[in-house]
Amino acid sequence: MYNLCCISNELKEQGYKFQTMTWKRFNQLRDEHGAEYALDQLGKRWLNNVEVTRLCVEHCADNGWGYRVSSALFPCLTHPEFEYSIQNVPQYEQIIEEFRDIVYYNETWQVRLSTHPDQFNVLASENQASVDKTIAELNHHGWVMDMLGCERSYQNPMNIHVNNTKGDLADIAARFMSNLNKTDQSVQSRLVIENEDKGCWTVANLLEYFDIPVTYDNLHDKCNPSQFLPFNGDYFYPMEECAKTWDNVKPLFHYSESMPDHKNPRKHADMPTDCPASEAYDWDVELKSKDAAIRACVAFQELSEALAQPFKSFMESDIKDYYPTQEVDK
Repeated sequence: MYNLCCISNELKEQGYKFQTMTWKRFNQLRDEHGAEYALDQLGKRWLNNVEVTRLCVEHCADNGWGYRVSSALFPCLTHPEFEYSIQNVPQYEQIIEEFRDIVYYNETWQVRLSTHPDQFNVLASENQASVDKTIAELNHHGWVMDMLGCERSYQNPMNIHVNNTKGDLADIAARFMSNLNKTDQSVQSRLVIENEDKGCWTVANLLEYFDIPVTYDNLHDKCNPSQFLPFNGDYFYPMEECAKTWDNVKPLFHYSESMPDHKNPRKHADMPTDCPASEAYDWDVELKSKDAAIRACVAFQELSEALAQPFKSFMESDIKDYYPTQEVDK
C-alpha cells in the first residue's frame, strides 16, 4: 500500500489546503487587536487544518492509500512561550467534533495513519532545553494521534531521526532512549527511527544500537549506505533487516528518488521512474508531486506485474512439462 504524505495536491486544487500562522504574526495580532482576537484567528486555522485532515483521510480511503498526518496542524500551540491551550480558542468544540468524525468514519475507511515530527526534534541532544522542547513536541504529536483514534502501537507509527552524530554512538543511543522514556505512553508506544541520508546513522548502525523499529528509507540508504561486508557468505539486505524490527506489524517504509540531473542526490524528485521494491511493506511516497506520484508508482507496479506474468506462465508451463505429476507452487 502507498501512503500520501501530508498534502494532497488534488484537494489543494479544489481549494482545500492547510493554513499556518507564525509566532511573530500571532504576537502582532495580539498586540494590535488583543488576545481574544488573536486566539480567534489562530483557532480558525486550527479548525481548518483538522477539517482538511478529515478530507485527506477520506481522499486516501477512496484511493486505497494510507496517510501521513501533517506535523503542522496546530501552529504556535507547542511554542515554549505560548501561554494558552487548545481549549482557549473559540473553535475548540468544533475542533474536537472534527476529530470525532475522523475517528468515526475511519472505523469504516481503515486508513493507516502515521506522522513524522519535524527535524528539530532531537531526543539525543546534550542541550536540555532542546530535549525539553522535543519531549513537549512529541507528546503533542502523541495526543494528536490519540485524538485521531490511532492504536498505541507501531501500526500507527511516529517517525523521527536520531539527528545527533556527536560522540560515541552507544552514548547517543543511550541518551535517546533515556529521553524517550520521559515522553508520554502515546509516544513510547509508537516511536520509530529512520536511517539518515548522511552521517553515522545508517541502517546497520541503527540496527546495532537501537531496539525499536527502524524505518527503511530507500533514498537515504542509496545516499548513505551501510558499510557492511559479507560475513560467512551471508549478505546484508538493509530493507529486509529493517522489516524484522517491526515484529508482527507490517512495516511502513519511505520511498523516493533523486531529482534528475541535480547536483545534490538527496533532493527528492517530483515524479518516480520506478516503484518500491516490495509489496510486502507499506510505503510513504515522499516524491514532491504527491497524489500524481503515487498514481505513477501504481502504474509502474501494474506494468511490472504485467510484464512478469508471461514469464511466470512460461516457467509454470515449463515445470509441468518436466514434472507433470507435481503441483506447481504458486
